[in-house]
Amino acid sequence: MSEQQIKEPRAAYAPAVVETGERTTERLQETVQIQFPPYFERFLEERDRRLSSDLAHLRVEIQHIREEIGLLRADTERRLVEAKGERESLHAGVEHRFTKAGEEMERRFAEAREERKALRQEMVAHLRWTLGLLFPIILGVLAIVFKVFFGMP
Repeated sequence: MSEQQIKEPRAAYAPAVVETGERTTERLQETVQIQFPPYFERFLEERDRRLSSDLAHLRVEIQHIREEIGLLRADTERRLVEAKGERESLHAGVEHRFTKAGEEMERRFAEAREERKALRQEMVAHLRWTLGLLFPIILGVLAIVFKVFFGMP
């Protein structure tokens, strides 16, 4: 039964009698007393049953939500651990690549230094060879110039 269907009988209002003495006070107390209907206890029990049912339902929902939060927390922690592992592996990979690139650069710079040193030695060798060939020619040209201008035999 819903609450709207249950109607409590109300005590009729009785105006106070204008009498004096103890008898008037007794009559006034009798009219003021609240009278509960006979089904009032059943109404309270029904309300208590409904409230306890609602509380039980809420407890079940709260437990379900706690379990979901626990699962979500575990999943989040697992994902964070995975992300941390991935980040560390990526970091290690990048470090390895940079180390490898640095070693490669050092190797190539060393090769370039060696090539430059070899080219310098080759240039010095060519310069000496050229001077070795040009020196007698220059001496011959100077001898001809002295003969022509100074008449030397």
